[in-house]
Amino acid sequence: MDLRAPDYSDQFHCLAGACPHSCCKGWEVVIDSSTADFYRTLPGPLGDRLRAALQTEDGEDFFALTETLRCPFWDADGLCEIHRLLGSEHTSEVCRSHPRFIEDYGTLRETSLCASCPEACRMLLASSSPLTFPLFRTDEAGEPADPWLSPLLAVRAKSLEILQDRSRHLYSRFAELLAFAGAAQSLLDEDAADRLPELCRAWITPSASAQPTGGNLFPHGWEILSGLEILGSDWRALLLRGPEAVPGTVPAPLLERIAAYFLFRYELKAINDGDLLGRMQFAVFSVLTVERTASLLPLREALRLYCREIEHNDENLDALLTVFRTDPTLVPASLFQVLEA
Repeated sequence: MDLRAPDYSDQFHCLAGACPHSCCKGWEVVIDSSTADFYRTLPGPLGDRLRAALQTEDGEDFFALTETLRCPFWDADGLCEIHRLLGSEHTSEVCRSHPRFIEDYGTLRETSLCASCPEACRMLLASSSPLTFPLFRTDEAGEPADPWLSPLLAVRAKSLEILQDRSRHLYSRFAELLAFAGAAQSLLDEDAADRLPELCRAWITPSASAQPTGGNLFPHGWEILSGLEILGSDWRALLLRGPEAVPGTVPAPLLERIAAYFLFRYELKAINDGDLLGRMQFAVFSVLTVERTASLLPLREALRLYCREIEHNDENLDALLTVFRTDPTLVPASLFQVLEA
């Protein structure tokens, strides 16, 4: 099996008690079935406390948070009591893997570090160099690869090449990414994924004047985001200030790295439903949103809040992909208008 992850992944270490925004507070602590079974049979006082905290709803096990919205096993020193007494192998799967998102594509496993984690966010923004995603080969056997995997990998590689061409203005690169994704989407819609590698080889940068214009992306974008499920009051307050936000305060290399982060995480997911263009729209919209909110608070915090609210909620992600297909204010034409202004 091939393994791929961002180039800073190996240096990641949880900040534990020093984390300024711990994942042990304000998050529902989902307990996987094997770990829940272990807790239900653990003898002694700790087992009694685990069972008392464990609740089940709609077939899902989880810990009820305390009145202060903390995991009941989060110590006063900011460390996990279960980890300390039983070892990390007996914490829930979500606790062991966070902030990693792991995707298996048959013969390929990709791991990203969600920027909702303060340390992962810091590492993503700690460099101005182009973000890379090294590939490592292992002897582990994977499942048979989907026929779309190889063509979509070629598309993503070309997308990153376009994105990281620093001889051009960043917004111009974003516009080309949308045009390229539109062309690739047409082939997917024709059930011609096998022609994607040729599209990548023959692709020529379109002229800006060839792109149509659409409606006003902002402030409507703030209204769309405000209509999604909201986790924290800090995000709600930030969205209310959205109309005050302006672009142009973030260095282009950092916005490029944020865009690469979203492309790596989401572009291959088109293998599941064929919606490549929607995911490119999501990536560009996400960067434009973070760029604007960074005029109201530090970039790290703007990105962390956005990723916390959107990336950890499948319903929010699905709602945005639907909006990109149905709302004329968020179609590619509207994104082109912002990028070419």
